[in-house]
Amino acid sequence: MKKKLTLSLACLLAISVYGQDINNQDLLNNVNWKEDSTEITTIDDIVKMQQDVTNKKFKASHYREVWSRKGYFNIGYNTTTLTPDEDIATGVGEGLVPDFKSSWGISIQAGRSYALHKTPIANILQFNMDFSYIDLNVNHFKQEGDGKNLYDSKLLDRDGNFYTPWNLEKYDFNIGMAVGPSVSVAPFTATSVAALHHVKFNAFFHVGYHASLLWMMNDSNADANQETEDYILKEMHKMMGDNLKLDLGHGLITSFGFSVNWKFIGVGYEHRSGALKYKSLSTKDFGSDTYKFKSSTNRIFIQFRM
Repeated sequence: MKKKLTLSLACLLAISVYGQDINNQDLLNNVNWKEDSTEITTIDDIVKMQQDVTNKKFKASHYREVWSRKGYFNIGYNTTTLTPDEDIATGVGEGLVPDFKSSWGISIQAGRSYALHKTPIANILQFNMDFSYIDLNVNHFKQEGDGKNLYDSKLLDRDGNFYTPWNLEKYDFNIGMAVGPSVSVAPFTATSVAALHHVKFNAFFHVGYHASLLWMMNDSNADANQETEDYILKEMHKMMGDNLKLDLGHGLITSFGFSVNWKFIGVGYEHRSGALKYKSLSTKDFGSDTYKFKSSTNRIFIQFRM
């Protein structure tokens, strides 16, 4: 009896082991070893993915810095010409007011560029709209001629007013605002030299409005009226020698130019032109007539980008 029971258990155990071997063999046959091996992530793969993420973040941060400086502050040196747009009498003989060319001029300009699209095209090209919210200029004009007989206080115009002594030494204080399109090009962003990515060329065209104060310096020695005996002529000489010779002008201007920048520093050139109408602020002495001048300014400047 015991022999039969032992034999039966041995047979059952053999059948169980045989069935398990068959199932295990089927499981191994069903595994796609080629496919599953590609799903294994190694440490090298993790490091490479992390490096890719870091490089992308660094590259994005780098180009944001390249294009981040939108504000500008310019310090410039000017040469300005004021040209009469009509015949203007000097009041000395039949002389007419000539062209005036500045002996020196300085300017300060501040503004900001507003991008017209979210990201630069291929990190190379950016279109902007500029707003120059301050454009301050001071220009100096030497007196004309030899410093004598630049005006004549004994002569009055048809309305009984003094002639404006345009030929005297003058200072032009000019302030204005402007707006207009510009384009910035960073041609070296495709190179492997990161420092060259910050080199940008900018070109612009602006339209604005300017006001000018033209201050003529008193110089009684330049008066052709040096009469010492006649009381009225002496008073006219004194009045013209002491009065305020200040004219206000204003008008529309246009300008175009370019600059070359590296990071926060650059240099540039601008040409500005417009038509200004001047009128004396001392109407009691010089009347209320207006005088038309064409203004033309060339300036070179150092630019700071912010």
